[in-house]
Amino acid sequence: MRDFIKFIINGTAAMVVASIFLMACNGQKKATMGTTDATADNPLTLILQDNYAPTDTEETLVVKDQKSLQKFFSKINRTRKPGIPVPQVDFEKEYVLVYCSGKQKGSGIPILSMDKETESELVIGKQMTVLPKGASETAVISPFSVYKIPATQKAIVFKPEE
Repeated sequence: MRDFIKFIINGTAAMVVASIFLMACNGQKKATMGTTDATADNPLTLILQDNYAPTDTEETLVVKDQKSLQKFFSKINRTRKPGIPVPQVDFEKEYVLVYCSGKQKGSGIPILSMDKETESELVIGKQMTVLPKGASETAVISPFSVYKIPATQKAIVFKPEE
């Protein structure tokens, strides 16, 4: 009888440990992939957003070819297993804008939008999203966003923060 009780206790302990291990190993959180549709006021379409960029400093990129896009994603996926898939883009019709905001501490995630359009340039501005209630304001992240924009001959200018 004592052996049976020991077996039950040890088996239960092993099951508890295994359950905790399985729940803790839920894997790397996935990047938010999906799209936010472009509008007449804002031709940018959000296609990917994540909290961990390959750089700790603010960086903006205008990507006009597949090779440059692959290069950016190889930096992102250097430490990710599995990596984030490279979006399929028709560079004859669209360009890709990448915005890495640098290290931030609980201040929300920056979103790009078109500020104004002139005959010679598109001015892209940034605004911060509001953190959802209950979100950690002490977490240090370095978010990045990837957008599609219709191909244009106009210069794409990123407006500095005021």
